Amino acid sequence: MRWSEFAVVDDDEDDLADRTSTVPIIHRHIYVNKHWVTTSITVQDQAMRTVLLDVLAKYQDLDPELESWTFEPPFMPLVHRWEDLKAYQAESPAGALRNAASALLAFLTPIVASSVVSLAKTRKTGKVNFDNVWQIFPPSSLVVTKFFGVDAVCRVLKYRKRPEDRCGNPAAWVIDMEYVDWNGENCGYTTTTLTIWDFEGFRRVIGLPVFPISFLPDVETTKAALIERGRKFERLRGYNFMLSNGTKVLLESEKPEQRPVAGKVCVDAYAYYGSCNIVKPKLRTLFPEDDGDNPDAAMEDAELSDTPYETNFSIAPVEAVSAAKGPAERTEDLRPLTDEHCLLSTPWMKGFDLKSKDWCELRIDDLQDMAWNDEAFEKLVLPGGEKDLAWAFVENKSLSKAGFDDFIPDKGRGLIILMFGPPGVGKTFTAEAVAERSRVPLYSMSAGDLGTQPSDVEKALERALELCRMWNAMLLLDEADVFLGARTNESLARNELVSIFLRQLEYYQGILFLTTNRISSIDHAFQSRVDLFLPYHDLTPKARRTVWDNFITRAGRDKFDLDEEALQKLARLDLNGREIKNLIKSAQLLSLKSGGKVPMDRLYMLADKRVQALAMLEDECPETKRRRVD
Repeated sequence: MRWSEFAVVDDDEDDLADRTSTVPIIHRHIYVNKHWVTTSITVQDQAMRTVLLDVLAKYQDLDPELESWTFEPPFMPLVHRWEDLKAYQAESPAGALRNAASALLAFLTPIVASSVVSLAKTRKTGKVNFDNVWQIFPPSSLVVTKFFGVDAVCRVLKYRKRPEDRCGNPAAWVIDMEYVDWNGENCGYTTTTLTIWDFEGFRRVIGLPVFPISFLPDVETTKAALIERGRKFERLRGYNFMLSNGTKVLLESEKPEQRPVAGKVCVDAYAYYGSCNIVKPKLRTLFPEDDGDNPDAAMEDAELSDTPYETNFSIAPVEAVSAAKGPAERTEDLRPLTDEHCLLSTPWMKGFDLKSKDWCELRIDDLQDMAWNDEAFEKLVLPGGEKDLAWAFVENKSLSKAGFDDFIPDKGRGLIILMFGPPGVGKTFTAEAVAERSRVPLYSMSAGDLGTQPSDVEKALERALELCRMWNAMLLLDEADVFLGARTNESLARNELVSIFLRQLEYYQGILFLTTNRISSIDHAFQSRVDLFLPYHDLTPKARRTVWDNFITRAGRDKFDLDEEALQKLARLDLNGREIKNLIKSAQLLSLKSGGKVPMDRLYMLADKRVQALAMLEDECPETKRRRVD
């Protein structure tokens, strides 16, 4: 209890303020359990304030003027910038500011000593308890966490302690961070949040879900590796057609789901936001000349998430899709990144898996440059004139900038190639080989991928055509019979599918390959839209011999015990290209255990068994009958 000569409390406080107005630092404490405990300090000396303004610059949520220059336990800003204060005192020239820094150090040392000693112990042992977690996360420090299991470096923006709530959720430290991402148009800082839940005793710092990079055993080696990955991130900005063999994270599922990926992918965040009708996230600029270098702006411009690397998107107007641009039409900020930008860059980039047709996050370390298959077109078994004709159409379409146009602008400027004939004779392979030779993606779909409901078909077809336009890709619609068949009065639903398909093709400006086994039944309206008809026939013995030789060469000729006579014998069996490919694969599987070459008798036995089985099937279905032996 303290007696006062004033009847009003405010008068007492005013008198106290007058009497302490010339005191450099006001030290408030209370007596608890026979010990004096500091409750706050207020810095009043102008020189000391000048020192602290410099030392505590840009510290999170700290405005000494608004706080009346008052600091309370555990004095987090002072502890985090303690070494900076010591450096300021050591490096300042003799004078008022150096004296002020020295006085601050002398006064504050016994007050913050316990926290400074605790932090030093944590750095030495690599272990920390829950109450002292805040000590290792000073704002602007670099930390390591994981994005979908991959190491990533972020910069701390803020930390805060969340007390235990009424629902029984334990106390936690919440760490707000920023890292560098790409939104399809520019690079910038975006934010994420991680939570460290209450725990008993001590834990290893590097075992926490996020921890300072300085606790790693070899910091410089780690930084160098991550900067190198960041340089790859820098190169992958914009649109890139790549190979990926590793892991992807699905973007269109309710929760992030990891799956394997192996094959061709298009790395393109711009196309993702455009085709999925999602507003691209706003990123804080990397370059101070574009905007004030204010870390708080990151917190104001982005909505933080409690889940690592989870971004909240909003749906864009429908017009956003039609406004999407191809690679040559885009405006992209591709300014060079600094080493720090690269260090802070995300380990994942948005892309499209051309095999599964999924939008996903692709791991940067898994992405490789395309290895184009130049032999594919040469190995294509077609009559020379037809193969050259197909390539001439595609090559001239690619070279043409304006091209022939309809009387209606942008109508009828695409190139449609219809390939028809029996299965397994090279229709699909033709499209694949032409795309490889053209150095462009091939967006391959079957009728089943489009669905059966008219609304689903229209949506899927619009998406495929739009992506092909943005990537200058070729589109292959395999087994398109359901969309090509003549319209009748008996099936209004199928008529609608054909009408949707025809309408979508009117304004498509790219190259479209279609395959069908039923050329005689296609709709008359579609016949007039085809630019090139490519007929395919059952393989001749000479063609089959070439196909056998191609697949054996690809599998490894040293793995087969075959001569020219054996190849001629195999070529007499009436098999298509797909059946020959499967036979090569089956023969290799049977020889894995023995480790030897595939003998002729085994390969011929497999082929002959297939011919017999197909003949039995054709006896049951006479309409599919083929001559099996030439």
